[in-house]
Amino acid sequence: MRFFGIFFLVMGLWATAAVAEEPVPASAEQGEKSPEQQAMDQLAEAGLRQALQAIQRSGGLYPFGLIQSGETVQAVGYSGDKEDAPSAEEWSQDLFWQLRKIGKEQPDIELMALFRLHDITGDNGEKVTGVWAQVDHRAARPWVIFLPLLKNEKGKHELGDMIYYATEQPLFEKSGE
Repeated sequence: MRFFGIFFLVMGLWATAAVAEEPVPASAEQGEKSPEQQAMDQLAEAGLRQALQAIQRSGGLYPFGLIQSGETVQAVGYSGDKEDAPSAEEWSQDLFWQLRKIGKEQPDIELMALFRLHDITGDNGEKVTGVWAQVDHRAARPWVIFLPLLKNEKGKHELGDMIYYATEQPLFEKSGE
């Protein structure tokens, strides 16, 4: 049986981005993005930081979600017995549908995100692993981020450039779906 653990976190704990190489002046960023997009960025940064910390601690990442209502952020993840856990791919799909259900049943939830490891094939045919995040806001278009983890000359992983793109598969059910 699968269990969903929900843990309360406060957004203020994640004040800085884990992936930014140079700070972006707040006034410049705020002038270009809507409040919804800024909130999506904050939630994505918080989740990416948590994902990178998990990878650093354990060498892997089991899919998890974040949901936000007001200033309260909750983590949603598998909390059953480790030996009974589904594969990361299966859990990622189950978690997507669970987040959709949460969004439908709890109208106070404004933002949701799903984080997992994902492999892509680079232009040179080489497999690249990275953190994949889907972020959705009730009042904005959902988007996906891919943060590649690239091996350097010493065999250590470094963060590559984030790739952003819109997605047609929202976490929040839109009317008519």
